[in-house]
Amino acid sequence: MKFRMPDFRISLHTRFALGLGAVLLPFLGAAAVGQGYLLPRLVEPLEDILRELVEEMEPATRLQMALLQAPMPVNDYLVHGNPNERRQFAQLRQRVERAFRDAEPERFTLAEERALIEAARAEWEQALPLGERLLHLPDPVGNAAAARDMERFDAHIERAVSALDEAHDHFHRVLDENRAQAAAARERALWLTLAAFVLAVAASLFAGIALARSVTRPVNALREGAAILAQGQLSHRVAISRDDELGELAAAFNAMAGRLEAGQAVLAELATRDGLTGLYNQRTFWTLLADELVRAQRFQRPVSLLMLDIDHFKRINDTHGHLAGDAILRALSELLQCEVRSIDRTCRYGGEEFALMLPETDADAAAAVAERLRAAVEAQVFDINFGTPLRMTVSIGVASWPKHADSAEALVAAADRALYAAKNAGRNRMMVCGEAAAGLPREAG
Repeated sequence: MKFRMPDFRISLHTRFALGLGAVLLPFLGAAAVGQGYLLPRLVEPLEDILRELVEEMEPATRLQMALLQAPMPVNDYLVHGNPNERRQFAQLRQRVERAFRDAEPERFTLAEERALIEAARAEWEQALPLGERLLHLPDPVGNAAAARDMERFDAHIERAVSALDEAHDHFHRVLDENRAQAAAARERALWLTLAAFVLAVAASLFAGIALARSVTRPVNALREGAAILAQGQLSHRVAISRDDELGELAAAFNAMAGRLEAGQAVLAELATRDGLTGLYNQRTFWTLLADELVRAQRFQRPVSLLMLDIDHFKRINDTHGHLAGDAILRALSELLQCEVRSIDRTCRYGGEEFALMLPETDADAAAAVAERLRAAVEAQVFDINFGTPLRMTVSIGVASWPKHADSAEALVAAADRALYAAKNAGRNRMMVCGEAAAGLPREAG
């Protein structure tokens, strides 16, 4: 009668027992050393790395996301003067405070990380009274002093976010050190096991090779995966498909990497996009414009900038409410993106003002694009589910590099002057920088 092995799950401990059981009886003591010492030294360092990533990185990431959102109500209040922004800021403030409590310095094991978290809190505590003071100004719109305080407020928030970035960087450095320690522990375990098995090589060669292939390959894959993850490549996954402890460890590693990748994507989106419209925000606008001017200078090709502002937007908010105003901003954003080329960049510059970068476009071509956009908006009926469909118009200022400006700041200022000239000339029109300066407005068609 043939003996048939039952079909059951073979764990790592069972693999060790079966492999080392093939060794001759005098060497069972060496097998005990391999099973009782080698396996824990291989697995425990990687488990520690996963535990640190889950326990320490997530609170700091949530805190960074909350800080990035905190300036938005204050900035909107300075643009619109809407007192409802105070309530929005109060909610964001509570979120930031909760995030600070979740990321208390005491939960971090290293003094450097604790110091960076404390530095972020110090910056937040300096920014908070500035934000409260700005939100309680009776007449914030156009207030130059308030604008300067807003810059100070943003600077504190940026320094707090930078401190958290440093904490993340430091964490990854510590992760590298832990990985090196894990590799050293593994090396020591291998040497001790080798010494214990020197006299049993002949009898246990086949079992030893099978055991090494069964354990070291997934462990090396996990170690290399940890190294790649520590370098910031959060899309990396470990390809281990096993029904044992290392398979469970690989699944936990991949799940953790997925959470980190998703968190990084959320942070990138919050840092570069406007939350209401999904367009690039003002901070990203300046980065994109600087890059575009560098490229234009290198190849000596023109770049044009359109500054677009909704006419009488305050009336929409006053008549239909701010939810209607938000719906208008979203609908206009979709219309602009449909009307421009894929290489053009559409940004929400602030409030109801938008900026469009047009690469490879001179002033005349940009004026034609601006007129087409103006006409498209005027012809569009905006159905925002608030009763009667709305119509609206926009004013557009046009400036081009190098014809009207020699730097990013000068280009924005030139387009802005043309925009205000269009406003002063009666709205619902576009103006080119040179024509505005000469007092010759280009009437809408």
